[in-house]
Amino acid sequence: MVSIVEGEEPRSMVFKAIELLGGIDKFIKSGDVVFIKPNVCGGVVGKRGSYTSPEVIAALIELIKKKSSRIIVGEADSEMYDADRMLNETGIRRAAEDCGAEVVNLSKGEMVKKVVPDAYMLKEFEISKVVAEADKIISVPVAKAHSITDVTLSLKCMFGILPEKHKAKYHKLGINRVITDMVKAFPPHLSVIDATVGMEGEGPFKGNPVALNLIICGDNAVATDSVTVSVLGYKPAKIKHLELAAKCGLGPINLDAIDIKGEKGAEREFKKAPVGIRFSGKIANIFRSLIPEKGLSNFFHHYYESAVDEWRKKEK
Repeated sequence: MVSIVEGEEPRSMVFKAIELLGGIDKFIKSGDVVFIKPNVCGGVVGKRGSYTSPEVIAALIELIKKKSSRIIVGEADSEMYDADRMLNETGIRRAAEDCGAEVVNLSKGEMVKKVVPDAYMLKEFEISKVVAEADKIISVPVAKAHSITDVTLSLKCMFGILPEKHKAKYHKLGINRVITDMVKAFPPHLSVIDATVGMEGEGPFKGNPVALNLIICGDNAVATDSVTVSVLGYKPAKIKHLELAAKCGLGPINLDAIDIKGEKGAEREFKKAPVGIRFSGKIANIFRSLIPEKGLSNFFHHYYESAVDEWRKKEK
């Protein structure tokens, strides 16, 4: 089941979207430890649509805090940025802590091993104990186009729980397969997609913010992402990590198998990542396999820094 709510006030939109799914009691039981994963390190500070809105995080925490015994909002370090710095500068730390949640850097603290049966790539990996021991996981991405994975939504957001700072090696393995393995290991119990302001074009950094005025929620991450990409003008079966996840039985990509509530006529035509930048399938795997891991890391750093410079110039 997936709900779509249109509006201009994030708090009421989040509340309504979850109510359409049957209410928060359907997802959170009394005493649950809840882990919330926003999109933080994939953004440019001050550029709305490049990271999850603090207002959406605050609304979600407000809704669940009366039932949960502990709420943790977390992000791991990325190639480009320290998670603690980004959590501070995006305003997500303040929004979460003001509502009574804890905020953690998933690259620090105690780690545990996770084994993934029938994994594509990640047979075994380490993960923060905070994530591994949570009773419920909520993925809260911002809706963005992505130059490598076409989109970054609920499934791609979960890639960010991997604790390594230098995640270039996962791109070399085949990021769509790694994303699928992560969701197989830690499937979100609820997806809340922040599509109040999204990013179209050359995402995840250089794209253009666009007001979508939507919140899209679902009880299955694959279904929620499939509905969202359809709203944005993509075909779910053409998004590689969604196709792989559906083949694994993680959720449906056929909209006929999804009960859609709310604004069913909320289509928005997203500008896709430019063809010259977006690599997919075998070409992407060959391309990345030829580049040393350090070279990929340097590329991501340069690409991100140029995106930040471009945004600062626009802001001036």
